[in-house]
Amino acid sequence: MTYTENGVCKHVILDYTFIDEQGTRWVVDYKTGSHFDDVESFLDQELRRYTIDTPQLPKYVQVLQALEPERCIKAALYFPMLDGWREWQSVVS
Repeated sequence: MTYTENGVCKHVILDYTFIDEQGTRWVVDYKTGSHFDDVESFLDQELRRYTIDTPQLPKYVQVLQALEPERCIKAALYFPMLDGWREWQSVVS
């Protein structure tokens, strides 16, 4: 998807998006990483990495929210090799 930020055209590539039965749009980012020790801690760390350290998921939500301002939009990371899932939802004040 292409969007503008501060007058500059930028691009994001969404791995997967869908609308669930409740009308929520989901954007799912697939990650191919694996981990053999504490998988739950690894998944939590990766969620922090892609929402706070490098705000990839928040950017996806921001871009989609601009297209569908009335829709609830949630984002998640999915690790198919681990069958791991971490959800992220922005907090709107």
